[in-house]
Amino acid sequence: MIITYEDLASIREKHRNQRIVMLKGTFDLFHVGHVNMVRRAKALGDILVVLVKCDDAIKLKGPDRPFECQQDRAEIIDSLRYVDYTLIADRLIDTGLDVPEADRNQYLRYYHLISELRPDVLIKPDKKLPDILLSLYNEIGTEICEVEETPGISTTFLVNKIRGK
Repeated sequence: MIITYEDLASIREKHRNQRIVMLKGTFDLFHVGHVNMVRRAKALGDILVVLVKCDDAIKLKGPDRPFECQQDRAEIIDSLRYVDYTLIADRLIDTGLDVPEADRNQYLRYYHLISELRPDVLIKPDKKLPDILLSLYNEIGTEICEVEETPGISTTFLVNKIRGK
């Protein structure tokens, strides 16, 4: 089910006795590595909430990105049997905290929704989490897990293959 920010607190309440896993990603040019990641994430809990990065966040990857719009990417993710809820992470919400400039975009995009959803498990991205989000996860008691990626499969790999590189 594709949800909105307004649904987050009620999802936490509805599933208060269940283990909620949160996974976020780009999911641009959907491939088997994405399926494997989602399947592994679901195995770590009862309810899987997938955050799909919005088009504006993906434009940072290059001028030709994203390849698929955020709504299409969300619908693809939401169609997977492992996914309980899908949210397009497209809002920047300032809660008034003092945040270093380097972490500001991540804070604006994710702090509020993490506070509302209060996930039991976070599937850690491949890069360092900003201190402000790490502190929030620690406060909530979120377990941070790394899930192995599928070797040799990525959107960049597929794009290079298509372009003959």
